[in-house]
Amino acid sequence: MFKSGYQFLPLIILLFLSCKNEHGYTYAIKDFRKELQPELVKIVSQGIVMSHGKWLDGITTDKELVQLSQSEHPVLRACAIKEMLLRKSFNHFDVLMNHLDDTAIVNTDMGKFGYAFKSVSDEILYAARWKSQEEKNKTIDEVITRHNYLRSAYTILSKIEPQEKYYSFIKDMAIRGRSSNSAIKIQDSDFGGALYALARFRKKVDTKIIKEMLLSNPSLISGRSLFLMQEFPDTTYLQVYEDFYSKNYYRSICWDSGSELAVNFINSIASYKTKRSANILDSIFNHKPFVFCLNETDTNYLREELIYAIWNNKCEAYSKLRKQIENQLQEYEKNKIEISPIAPDELLEDGSEEKIRW
Repeated sequence: MFKSGYQFLPLIILLFLSCKNEHGYTYAIKDFRKELQPELVKIVSQGIVMSHGKWLDGITTDKELVQLSQSEHPVLRACAIKEMLLRKSFNHFDVLMNHLDDTAIVNTDMGKFGYAFKSVSDEILYAARWKSQEEKNKTIDEVITRHNYLRSAYTILSKIEPQEKYYSFIKDMAIRGRSSNSAIKIQDSDFGGALYALARFRKKVDTKIIKEMLLSNPSLISGRSLFLMQEFPDTTYLQVYEDFYSKNYYRSICWDSGSELAVNFINSIASYKTKRSANILDSIFNHKPFVFCLNETDTNYLREELIYAIWNNKCEAYSKLRKQIENQLQEYEKNKIEISPIAPDELLEDGSEEKIRW
C-alpha cells in the first residue's frame, strides 16, 4: 500500500534540487558542490532543525554556510545560521541582526519537550548567546521596534522594564490579537504577557483597552492577566471578574483538570476588598456543591486557598465571610507542616564567552 508513495520520492528530491523561490532566497541544493548535496537532501527530507545545530558541522565551509543562509529551503537556512552562531569565525551579533526577518516556519527539535513549529528568526534568537547585555539590548530594540510580529518579541517583554520608547510598539502587540495575518502563531499566553507589559506603563487610558480585550477574549484570562488586575487594580476590571466567574470559572476547573487558574482567580479578586468582590467570593464559598466535575481536581486544596484568600484580605466587605471561615481556618493552622526550603541548583557553565541568553 505504500509503494506508490515511494514512486514520488525521486520527483520530490528533484524539486528540492531545482526549485527557486520569489522571496530572495536564491540558492538551490544543486548550486552546492556534489559532495555536499546528499547531506543537504537528507536535512531537507528530515525537515527538522536539530536542537544543537550540528548537522552542518565539519562538512561545510564558512562561505557555504553564508550561501546556505540564503537557501530556498527554510530548514537549511535555520541549520546554517545556527551553525554560524557556533563558529568563532563569524561575528555572531551581525549574523543575528541580518536574519531577523526570516518568518518561514520550520519544525524544530526541542529535546525532551518534543518538537515545535517556529519561525526561522525565533529559532535563531532562541539559540543565540550574547557576550554583553549591551549587545542583547540592541537586539531587543531591533526586535521590538522592527520585528514585533515574532514570538520572541512577546516572550522578551517579561524580562525588560517599561521604557517609553517601546510604549507604542507594546500597545500594538497587546491589541493586535488574532487580527494579525502573520504565519507566526502567537499564543494566548503571549498576548497576556503583552497586556501585562502594557499595564506596567500605568496609563489610565489603557485600562479600558485591557478590560475590553479580556472581556472579548476569555481565553486570555490566565495567571498573568489575573496578576495584572491584582497588581494594577482598577474598579473597571470588576466586570472582567464577574463575567469570567459567571461563564468560565467552573468550566476552567473541570475542563483544565486542575485548580491553578481558579486559585489565581480567587487570590486576584480577593485583593479588591469591595462588595462586588465579596459577592463573588461568597458565591464560590457557599456554592452547592462546592465544585462538581468528573476530573480529579483537589477541591479541598481549592477550599483552603479560598479561605486563606478571604482571611488575608481583611476588610469590612468580607466580615460576614470571615465569621463563616474562622473555625475551618483554625483547623488548617493546627495541621500546618513546616517544609524546609530546597537549595537552588548551581548554575552550569559551558566555557563559552557568550553567557547571556534570550
